[in-house]
Amino acid sequence: MSSDFQLREQARSESADLRQKAAQVVAQSLTDDDLPLMFEMLGDRDWRVRKTIVEGFLRSPRDQVIRKLIAALRDAENAGKRNSATEALVRIGEPAIPYLIYELEREEDLDVRLSLVNLLGDLRNDEAYEVLLAVLTRESDVNILSAVVASIGKYRRASSIPMLLDTLRSEDLWLKFHVVEALGEIGDRSALPAILPLYAEKSLRKPILEAIGKIADVGTVNFLLKLVVQEEKLNLTALRALIRIAESDKPRVIERAERSLIQRRFRQSFPSDKIVPLVEHLYSTPKRDVRAFIIKILGWTGDERALKVLLESLEDPETAEVAAQALVDFGPSATSAILDKLRSTDEDEVTSLLLRVINASSPPESVATVMTFLDHANPMVRRLAIEILGGIADPSTVDYLLAKLDDPDVACQQSAVNSVCEVARKAPAHKTGVINRIRRLLASPSVPVKLNSLSIYVTTLGEGYHEELLLASKAEDEVIRQKAVILMGSFSEERFADQLMLSLTDESPAVRVSAINSIVAIRPAKGIDPLISALDDSDIWIRTAAAQALGEYKDERAIDPLVRHLETDVTPVKIAAIEALGKSSAARIGPVLLQCVEDQDLEIRRAAILALARVEGEEVFGRLMESLGSEDWRLRAASAVALGTRGDRRALDALHRLLTADPDSYVQQSVVLALDRMGDVTSFPFLLSSLENPAILDDVSDLFVKHREEFREPLEKAWRTADSRHELIIAAILQAMKDATDDPATKFEG
Repeated sequence: MSSDFQLREQARSESADLRQKAAQVVAQSLTDDDLPLMFEMLGDRDWRVRKTIVEGFLRSPRDQVIRKLIAALRDAENAGKRNSATEALVRIGEPAIPYLIYELEREEDLDVRLSLVNLLGDLRNDEAYEVLLAVLTRESDVNILSAVVASIGKYRRASSIPMLLDTLRSEDLWLKFHVVEALGEIGDRSALPAILPLYAEKSLRKPILEAIGKIADVGTVNFLLKLVVQEEKLNLTALRALIRIAESDKPRVIERAERSLIQRRFRQSFPSDKIVPLVEHLYSTPKRDVRAFIIKILGWTGDERALKVLLESLEDPETAEVAAQALVDFGPSATSAILDKLRSTDEDEVTSLLLRVINASSPPESVATVMTFLDHANPMVRRLAIEILGGIADPSTVDYLLAKLDDPDVACQQSAVNSVCEVARKAPAHKTGVINRIRRLLASPSVPVKLNSLSIYVTTLGEGYHEELLLASKAEDEVIRQKAVILMGSFSEERFADQLMLSLTDESPAVRVSAINSIVAIRPAKGIDPLISALDDSDIWIRTAAAQALGEYKDERAIDPLVRHLETDVTPVKIAAIEALGKSSAARIGPVLLQCVEDQDLEIRRAAILALARVEGEEVFGRLMESLGSEDWRLRAASAVALGTRGDRRALDALHRLLTADPDSYVQQSVVLALDRMGDVTSFPFLLSSLENPAILDDVSDLFVKHREEFREPLEKAWRTADSRHELIIAAILQAMKDATDDPATKFEG
């Protein structure tokens, strides 16, 4: 049908809808006979038709299709066709690269060569990268060179920096412009010594400042501040670069310290006469992103003239969140103006933002104003006010906080509980008075008051708290009984064991589940039989909790009941039983769990793999190693964690390969966790190379710090030879190692 005259007429109709229908037909059939018509329609004036044809090509990106798509790049009269061909080639990806390279070596048309170079940059393939470097060394046309440089920058590889720096010596400013941009994309600070002196060339100033912001090296802060101070005109690009450096994605070990340093230096040096031009630009620019970074800068200034602007920016939904953070950055001197604004605003959203700003520092002078919001109609506003009072911990606010124990909003009630406990903790001289008031509330007829006062009384260890818990566990209201049972689990006291056993027969499923969880915490010897009985409870979640609890006991008597439920019960109970059996040291557990690894249910297989972590035997080890190659990312991750728990060094090579090659970030994180548990120094080169991976950079940094005795020496050696990109990260990790060693609280960490 696709070759019929009628279809061709439809494809050339004046009606876009008819052409779209024709495109759908040929895109579905995609025979060789259809290709000429499809490439004709690839240049259709309607984007829907072109999009349909591209989707058709993607269903069968064979050699003939790729060649004709490249040929379509030569259609100088039809931009739509060229753009659609480009989109198709990018989405085809790797299979198109050999053809693109072949054509680039032979193509003479300048515009087509530009398109081919851009495509090789977008596809980011190793072979394409080498070709681009080769073209850079022999090309003479400045436009092609500029495109090659831009494409190389997309790869973000530090290995290209020497060649780019050679190209930077060109006399052509247009080419230099693109080299600076590419170096910024790569983001390696080794390029900075070559970039910064070029600032003398006016036409390069903007790309240089943008590159500095992308490289995000804190060492350039003084350079940027000097420009801001010395240049007569307000340098917004330099200010934006400062923001980018402060907000760049870096390991936790250096992020906070750098941000604080930048803000402090900025506040010390920013010229006050540039506040007004900054504000004027804020009001005049239509660009949302520009307004956002100017507001951030105003917060950094700490200048009183900026306060009014920041408070006004809270009224605009587009800038409200940024303005709130700017007020936090502004610091304590903004408190008075914030409180004035808080007293005058009628907007709930603005009120909430202002309270969040106050909550960041909890200044004592805000108590009177904040208390006026305890009865606000909006529960979010009430909750924020309660949290602030807890942070301030002023004993005079206790009665007002206690009045919120029966707030209509449960979140407000919990905030009130937390805040009263904070007052008792931070003001020990007033603790007795707080506890006495709480004790009177224990007899309140209000269930929420009774419930929440019980939480406070127990948390603050009020006199006779255990008797109060035992009494509450027999209350008529099931919510109070449940709360009492939960609180019992917070104390490893045998005196609660009998009551918890009784609670296993409570009429309320919620109480029974809570009793099981608390029994696990206390773990009385006589708790096993009642928990085995609970495995036959009618409630699925009670059976699940009972199975989990029996796993903590690790008692032989629980094995047969758990296996029985593993064979007959529903999936949540089966998974809990698997987890429980995995904690047993009995030899007969291995075959049971190995059988579960073959289950059709993926979650059961995953649970079984994790449970095998503590089961001995070569067969188990072999099965876990095999699961590292599973097609499912969840099973690979579970296998990595299990092998890490076993600590068998024979798994290291496989774990190292997975860390390097697995495409899933969750699997990578699981491998890091496994290597963390094993703490083997042979993992060092693989962990070091993983500092390139932002998805696990923080995890790897934490591992190095935790195992600092094993990794300090090789890390110091790596620092001496590191490129500039890694030097800063490794130095920060080494400093974190030193800080952890000097901190007495970390001396005995596991």
